[in-house]
Amino acid sequence: MMSLRETRGRLGAAAAPLAGKAALAATAALGAIALGGPLAGQSRSGEPPTNPNAESETIVYEGVSVLDGTGAPLRPDMSIVVRDGRIAALAPTAQLSLEDWPDAEVEDARGLYVIPGLIESHTHLATRADRAAAEFELNRFIYGGVTTVRDMAGDVRALAELQRAALVGEIPAPDIHYAALVAGESFFVDPRTRSSSMGEVPGRVPWLQIVDDESDLTETIALARGTWATGLKTYASIDGPLLARIAAEARRQGIPVWSHTHVGPALPMDVATAGVTSMSHVCSLASAALPDEVPAEARAGRRSGMVEVDLADPRIDAVLDEMRRRGTVLDATLKVGFFREEMVAARDSAAAPPARRPDAAPRPARGPEAPPPDPRRRGVRAACSPEEGVALTRRAHEAGVLISAGTDAPPVAGAEWPALYDELAYLHERVGMSMEDVIQAATRNGALSLGLEDEIGTVEEGKYANLVFVEEDPTAGVANLKSVRFTLKRGQRFDRDEFELGTPPARRP
Repeated sequence: MMSLRETRGRLGAAAAPLAGKAALAATAALGAIALGGPLAGQSRSGEPPTNPNAESETIVYEGVSVLDGTGAPLRPDMSIVVRDGRIAALAPTAQLSLEDWPDAEVEDARGLYVIPGLIESHTHLATRADRAAAEFELNRFIYGGVTTVRDMAGDVRALAELQRAALVGEIPAPDIHYAALVAGESFFVDPRTRSSSMGEVPGRVPWLQIVDDESDLTETIALARGTWATGLKTYASIDGPLLARIAAEARRQGIPVWSHTHVGPALPMDVATAGVTSMSHVCSLASAALPDEVPAEARAGRRSGMVEVDLADPRIDAVLDEMRRRGTVLDATLKVGFFREEMVAARDSAAAPPARRPDAAPRPARGPEAPPPDPRRRGVRAACSPEEGVALTRRAHEAGVLISAGTDAPPVAGAEWPALYDELAYLHERVGMSMEDVIQAATRNGALSLGLEDEIGTVEEGKYANLVFVEEDPTAGVANLKSVRFTLKRGQRFDRDEFELGTPPARRP
């Protein structure tokens, strides 16, 4: 196995040293592998710190109607016992003996409905580290019924601190799980990678790593795990055989792989057969229908940008069949497609900038030291409108593919509710999913994509008490999900009537 010093040397003389804490954690991970395989049982859900001298707290929520997220129908007149942050018992009210819980506080919750805590499967809290902006969004999440978020790549130095603060109750926030990212070298000219590794070199830090055929993947993935990432995200400039090797080593080390649906050169079928846990962005499924000669032209640098394809191509259905067979979760992210469409419309409708004065100084020419853009960096993508994304999501759902609810986009300015509710509305009102399936997308399926289905995602005994209590029947429409009375995260209560949106913090320069 290469040493850390040898690896940095191979990546280039300009490589910066690893950040201290991440390097220590990664070194510990490497040591564990050397001594006997992956870190068995590494916890990523965690137990909140408790005062060993404190008395156990038990609360019985009596008389609720429960939609547990398992696929079972709504169950009326149930009682839920919450003890030390977990669901200690779930039973019909008539069958639950309070004598078994003599120290319990009993709350009459009749008339309320309970669903699992919502899971936002695709957000970005720290593309550039900004604690105030992240806390503003996290506050909106938790008071809006979102008890878990999956951050799909950012500056993990900031994310780890937010994760800690959320876990120990320093800030009102859902539990935070985040990705460490790997991609081919050409991706790391993307300005977002510079923002997410500020002070270091993109591609040469444990949470943003360059991978190629020469990479020591055992070390690469151990370094990623040393950042305390829940998952490994594969983003771009990776071919099919390399992606398969990454996924196999990640499975060996016990960390899920979260991939873009098209990571070019790897096409959607390459991603599906690699055995990743989830695939993000439904519109990229259309890349399965690219004409055979197009990817080759892109690799040669002769073509880039969007390509029109036949969305009825059976190769898309073959990918969906493979995803269904493997249980791969589709993180559809319909919201981001409509968000981008709205941004383009707003830009096009804005007043044109004033014309340059005839006597204005000419703009500086591109210097000889600045090379022209490399068309291979972005490669080719199949053209897909937001409405076509809706149709592809419907097709995936009808094929039996598990859909999770992620947005990859912010809510509208001043919104009182998280953007996740827009995604749920798209799934129900446009895709045509039943409310029971929509709720599963935002709960159980999100937990599956995180690899935490044994801890969260459904209302079952032994799982964390991540619950949303609403006043209206959640099976009757998305709007009813906004009738939140209060949310429990690991048993901690957040009353909706105490929510204050506040003023969004000014963006950092």
